Amino acid sequence: MRITCKQQDLSRGLSIVGHAVSSRSTLPILANILVATDQGRLKLSATNLEIGINCWVDADIHQEGSTTVPAKTFSELVGSLVQGQVDLIVSEDSHSVNVKTAKNNANVKGMDPSEFPLIPSAEGGEAPIILDASLLKEMISQVAFAAADDDSRPVLTGVLVEVSNETVSFAAADSFRLAMRVAPLPGHTEPHGNILIPARTLAELARILPSEGSVQMVVTPNRSQVLFHTEHVDLVSRLIEGTFPNIRAAIPKQHSMRAVVETKEFAAAVKMVTPFARDSSNITRVKVNGGSGEGVQAGAGTLTLESNAEDVGDNIATINAAVDGPDVQIIFNVKYLTEVLAIMDTPEVSLELNSSASPGVLRPVGSADYTYVIMPMSTNR
Repeated sequence: MRITCKQQDLSRGLSIVGHAVSSRSTLPILANILVATDQGRLKLSATNLEIGINCWVDADIHQEGSTTVPAKTFSELVGSLVQGQVDLIVSEDSHSVNVKTAKNNANVKGMDPSEFPLIPSAEGGEAPIILDASLLKEMISQVAFAAADDDSRPVLTGVLVEVSNETVSFAAADSFRLAMRVAPLPGHTEPHGNILIPARTLAELARILPSEGSVQMVVTPNRSQVLFHTEHVDLVSRLIEGTFPNIRAAIPKQHSMRAVVETKEFAAAVKMVTPFARDSSNITRVKVNGGSGEGVQAGAGTLTLESNAEDVGDNIATINAAVDGPDVQIIFNVKYLTEVLAIMDTPEVSLELNSSASPGVLRPVGSADYTYVIMPMSTNR
């Protein structure tokens, strides 16, 4: 193999596939990156057997071929080179690659590319779902964080993807909260079978996706894997087997009180009480007061957050709120408030409550496509 490419392009490609390199595998080949020519471009591939990433780099192909190289060594070497032209040469009787620039000449020992696991393609798979890259990144950021991070219930470590009635929805839940994002998908009137994608996979996908363009999502013929395809990058992931809970049944259909607050003020207030909540099992009391009496404007009220740690102290933060309904007190885990407010991008957010023992619902004001349900903590604490 003999090819010429730009250092910056090669370094970027190695950074992308590096997200799939295995760091703890007993198979030495999984610590390597496959470097191969492919239809006039340089193809880089890495896999940890749960996800696989392919990235294509523009290059001048002088001689076809392939090898595998240690991901860490090769990436660090290429990253240290000055920008400009890089020649990669693999002799026919060796798996080592010669990396040559105007001021550098290095040799990296490789392994037989025939040992590298095959990364499945979606050839013959279901009809592709076309998604906007920026929208997909946004949906992932709004949902994936709500998935469980332990494997005691594997289905809860995934994100449920549903396609039907010209919409696509992403949903995730652990035992304490759930997040759902729905987006329009014009032209897709036929329902596709639901799939459950590991949340960790989607987090990696969001990191490597371009900020614009389209993404094809294709389920493999045996419905055991999903492939996300862009012009320069593919990511293949296993799917989680099992039945996801009916989260729509867990979303309250009505509320007795609704408070609208400024998103940034709410987030700032949560940040103020977090140091005290952190030392008290993350407990934060939320008090919504509609306000009453002479001279009080209709709908005017307050939302107060209180955290108290016996050995640290306490803090009370109060912000203005437009309240519709009776006063309500409820206890939430402050971490679950912090994480959702970090991804809310509307100026205002609404909090809907029924009682201190019922789930609360947070929604961005002016948008009906996102729902976040948070379970209350025990009022006996």
